[in-house]
Amino acid sequence: MPETQRRFLFLPGSTRRQGNSEQLARVAAQHLPAGAEQQWLNLLDYPLPDFIDLRHDAPYPAPVGNAKVLMEATLHATDLVLVLPLYWYSMPVPTKQYLDYWSAWMRVAEVHFRERMVGKTLWAVVVSSGEPAEAQPLHDTLRLCASYMRMHWGGFLFGNGSRPGDVQRDVAAQQRAATFFSEATPG
Repeated sequence: MPETQRRFLFLPGSTRRQGNSEQLARVAAQHLPAGAEQQWLNLLDYPLPDFIDLRHDAPYPAPVGNAKVLMEATLHATDLVLVLPLYWYSMPVPTKQYLDYWSAWMRVAEVHFRERMVGKTLWAVVVSSGEPAEAQPLHDTLRLCASYMRMHWGGFLFGNGSRPGDVQRDVAAQQRAATFFSEATPG
């Protein structure tokens, strides 16, 4: 049986464009498996309104506008790559907002979001000026999100940098980026 073509959706979620995390992710993307598609959607280009939890009050409406674009791209992908800096031991607002919207999309009956997420792979490319151990809470959060959605956890590529371009001097992260997507086999 032929292998399904992999479709990687890269979601830069920083509040800074072309930041260190995106630079590191672009290095990793140069080494995707042969034949893999890639799509990049910067979350700054698809802003979402503040998420309001309606679970117990009213049904969620079908997504429109940027929410619909992001949901459709998410469902089309086989591999989701969250690209973000570490902010206060967690994620920046654009990434958190995107993940919060998963709660709504799971509750739009005709979408079958959670069922369609099963078996996809979630990856993270994260850059921080601190030590890798400081990223452990974010790592655990994303791994648990993948588990909850019955997705595979692909891995966590960590780089060091603060000022724009710093991650390019993190030789170890650059080397890991070259093999990041081949290290884990979804399953």
